[in-house]
Amino acid sequence: MASFAAPTAKRYLHGMPVLPKEPVGISPRVDCVFRALLADPDHVDRLVDFLNAVLQRSSAIISVQLRNPIQPSEFIDDGQIVVDVIATDAAGEVFQVEMQSWNHAALKERMLYAWATLYKAQLEKGDKYTELRPVVSIWLMDENTFRGATGFHHRFRVRDEDGVLELSSHLELHVLELDRWRQNPDLSTPAGLLGWMRFFTEAETWREVPRDIDTPVLESAMSVLTDFQTNAARNDLYRSRLDYLRVQNTMAAELAEALAREAQALVREARMRERLIAAGIDPDSK
Repeated sequence: MASFAAPTAKRYLHGMPVLPKEPVGISPRVDCVFRALLADPDHVDRLVDFLNAVLQRSSAIISVQLRNPIQPSEFIDDGQIVVDVIATDAAGEVFQVEMQSWNHAALKERMLYAWATLYKAQLEKGDKYTELRPVVSIWLMDENTFRGATGFHHRFRVRDEDGVLELSSHLELHVLELDRWRQNPDLSTPAGLLGWMRFFTEAETWREVPRDIDTPVLESAMSVLTDFQTNAARNDLYRSRLDYLRVQNTMAAELAEALAREAQALVREARMRERLIAAGIDPDSK
């Protein structure tokens, strides 16, 4: 297996850390960086730490096996990059982590479809339903997803209307709204998740991991950003992916604006028809 190990984030001179003069300037939210952070088979500890920080279970996840680790080709060209991270633990539980840069109209349906696809894929013809294992989906949203929501971390399960009776524990979906965190960071958040939320929203402006959240795992994560800053091939990939995402987001915004204008035109047309009919004029007559 090829090694993707990154250099340490800090450099030393005569035993003392030497900080870079400028912020690292690399966003952990760009797809190629995100996968290097959480889909590196040589640093699965970062993914395990992130999962434990989000799920906050009484029994911590010890280890996971990546099902779609990063490949060398992902750091050679700027072709289509797999955007999610999928892993399983020793009990067969499936974990999906995805970074989403914009909130499109069918995003919630896509979340459910991605979960359902992973859940269904566990069984082959002749397998028993009792062999199905839970699937946990975690979505980091750069834009807010839920209007009027409070808090940045939303947890979804399948329960009845009273919220007491649970249909199944096999569906667990988490949405982390990064922009809502930026607007109102919750400093009472457990330390592990607080560190990751600050990392995903602030790290591109850092020179080093702030002391109040400094951990070996975040040092390791910071080293990935440093590598994308200093490694020419990775930096070229980062710049090309950043440009690609900007173009995609611009096109999506233009489409949304066009659809909004079309909807407004239809409303105006409907109002005009109502006025004509009220005035005794048949708008459909020729």
